[in-house]
Amino acid sequence: MRRLFLILCLLLLVTALGSSASLAQSKLDASILSYDGKDFVRTETTLMNEGQSAVGTKLGHDTPAYKALVEKHSYIGPATVFGHSYQADYAPLVGADGKLTGALFVGVQK
Repeated sequence: MRRLFLILCLLLLVTALGSSASLAQSKLDASILSYDGKDFVRTETTLMNEGQSAVGTKLGHDTPAYKALVEKHSYIGPATVFGHSYQADYAPLVGADGKLTGALFVGVQK
């Protein structure tokens, strides 16, 4: 999982650097979330919540990202995470058996 997380962060950085100088100067964040059939829980993340790592926190059920992910769809668009505005990309992780197992998040603070 950590290897996937590092690759994800590197890909996001390359994308931001290639797309815009202003994005390259923005704060980039990424998370790996597990899914237990009800909640998406951050198991690895660069996000902070009140000065603490956001590992163990849940994605809100009322968010557009949650609604897309439970349908095994990606969500790309604005997101508010711990009071910060992001341009976000959430992608579902689906096992070989077709079951939803988690999600990936990458975001650039606005």
